[in-house]
Amino acid sequence: MKLPEMPGSAQALVALAAGDAAPALPAGDVLEAVRRRLQQAARSPQRWEGAAPRDLRDAPWLMWADKAPLATLDGLLEAVLRLAERRAGVRRTLIEGWLKGFAPDGPRMVEAGRAIRRLITGNADARLQPWRLADSWCHLFDAVKGPKTLALQILQGTDPVPALLARACLDDPLRAVSGYMRAVQHEVLQLAPDCIAGTAGPAAMARLTDFLAPDGQLRFSEPEAYGNLARSLLAPWINGRRLPDEAVRAAVQSFLLTHLRDPRLHPERWAKAGDTVVAVMRQWLARASLNAFFEVIGEYAYDKQWRYREAFWSACLEAGGIDDAWLALGAAVHTSARSVRELNGGFARLRGNGDQSVLLLRVKNTVFSEWSHNGKLRAWPLDWKTAPKLYLREYSRSDVIGTCLPFPPNPQYGSNGNRDSSGLSHVGSDSSRWQGSVARMLADRAGIHLTHRDWMPK
Repeated sequence: MKLPEMPGSAQALVALAAGDAAPALPAGDVLEAVRRRLQQAARSPQRWEGAAPRDLRDAPWLMWADKAPLATLDGLLEAVLRLAERRAGVRRTLIEGWLKGFAPDGPRMVEAGRAIRRLITGNADARLQPWRLADSWCHLFDAVKGPKTLALQILQGTDPVPALLARACLDDPLRAVSGYMRAVQHEVLQLAPDCIAGTAGPAAMARLTDFLAPDGQLRFSEPEAYGNLARSLLAPWINGRRLPDEAVRAAVQSFLLTHLRDPRLHPERWAKAGDTVVAVMRQWLARASLNAFFEVIGEYAYDKQWRYREAFWSACLEAGGIDDAWLALGAAVHTSARSVRELNGGFARLRGNGDQSVLLLRVKNTVFSEWSHNGKLRAWPLDWKTAPKLYLREYSRSDVIGTCLPFPPNPQYGSNGNRDSSGLSHVGSDSSRWQGSVARMLADRAGIHLTHRDWMPK
């Protein structure tokens, strides 16, 4: 959506507004003193006629405060508006206080926005012109339409996101994290799932990144905001609608790992996202861990059977069998491989084993370990003391080779399994011998049913 070109005179006024930064928020103790005096004035016989002008000037900082907003005091808004008609400083504070404390359901929020619009359109002060321009194209002071209009421009516009925010006079540091911008972000996240799943998905994701994380830092950083972000960006993979391109999926994964971090290591940052959302991200990371493990094996040609192992566990992943995966790289294994970089640090190190690596997989209540080189496959019930713990940052060999389950035979594939507790060798890959034994274990313990048509390399 291309915005109308801005005349040169208007550009000059926007530049003027950029230099006219938002007034500093008074200190907390100062505002509390103002609150007490205004409450006293509300109870006095003179009402607002007896209130000090400086208190009415600072009142907008308190009228839509998070706790006990004073906009509920009868007549206070009208008293501030009367003073704002005569004093530029009060006009500025009223605009800033409304933006800072904005909430769609805030007391007298809609009414105050309309009053500000009347105030700026009926006043000849040139310093108000940028606000008039902003209101004319994005309905800035319309408490209902404004955030929705700006959100649409952010996601579907062609002008750079920073330019849009500057044109809306919302690029000042105080305004950039105001209640108004929080409302805009809410609307952006409502629109985001359809936008990133559409034909312009990559461009929409790039614009989302510019808005949500200016200068590489999230605009809003608290648990509720984290949850809203994750639910919005992962919604296309949950609701069954059209799936975004792989490039968009990779961008979403990278964005969430960068800003919310790995849910396996930092579950507190995903606490408000919901189990279904977290499960999608965990599945993506399981796939990334699997890809990284087999890329490492393939790069170094550790095991001529590696492609059979990759095909088997990929089939298990596609069947929805792998709930979690965690990779431990040997100390000598470099991390420059693309698939390892995609984990964004979400892997462990394996002490004392040089260039060997191990992949831990959780399938329902069973943990499997796959080694690079020619190491045996092992499996443990999740609650066994000898079962490796996922998500440690460092392992020794003894952590991942403890006493394990025997692997059952599978006569259909000539699989003898392994009756002791030392693990299963990858013998007979091309005839499905070891795969048949693992498939039997998966069917018995997890209800995952695979056949050779699923696990043989294509």
